[in-house]
Amino acid sequence: MNTDILSRGMAVACLLGTAGLPLPAATPLSVGHADVGIGYESGAFNLHVHDEENDIEYSPADALLVVGSAALQFSPGGNLSFLGPAGTPVWVLPQQQNPELLYLGIGAEELVPAEWIGNIEFSLKSVSGPGEFFLWDTDPFGKPLVLMNSSNGVDAADQTRAIPGSHSDYNWGFSAPGIYSVSFEASGIHGTDGLQSSGPVAYQFEVVPEPGELAMVALGLGAMVLLLGNRKR
Repeated sequence: MNTDILSRGMAVACLLGTAGLPLPAATPLSVGHADVGIGYESGAFNLHVHDEENDIEYSPADALLVVGSAALQFSPGGNLSFLGPAGTPVWVLPQQQNPELLYLGIGAEELVPAEWIGNIEFSLKSVSGPGEFFLWDTDPFGKPLVLMNSSNGVDAADQTRAIPGSHSDYNWGFSAPGIYSVSFEASGIHGTDGLQSSGPVAYQFEVVPEPGELAMVALGLGAMVLLLGNRKR
């Protein structure tokens, strides 16, 4: 068997697995409202995914947060230049609901405000994937407020604050299609239990390429399988 053909086929299959197909062990969430949920049970934080549409709660390992191909935008530069120079592609789950995309927030509704001293710090701890991760808010005048940006490294500045009992929606951005593992940590001072931390908790995201790009990859894989089948005869 031609090892070059095999290696190319493996590369194409890998691209399919990271660009367009859900991870088999996780439930894909691609539309509707969902939250990165912050709970607190039995003296410990419980970070999870809450499917608001169906009122189902998943552990982070059991949910795949899908950033559909409709999320593709292009950086305008200017005050959004942290996404890259003007014209740079970026996939964004927007702060305003789009019926074609997942509407993702950070939810601390499960926390009882009276039990906490101050707010909850929600921090980015690591990003593993084919590109960069961004989280930003927009002020009343349309100015972006960058909260997390892995392109300049991950440090203590990559964080936002959640008010116990509240819910917030943000813009979630990714610089390339593929599978990402993004780890977050929640910490705060509980009135009875003192300073608490969840430790890093990994969430899975799948950024889907444009349909045309995925079709070309699938066509290439089909041709490779056909060619290998013919060679065996």
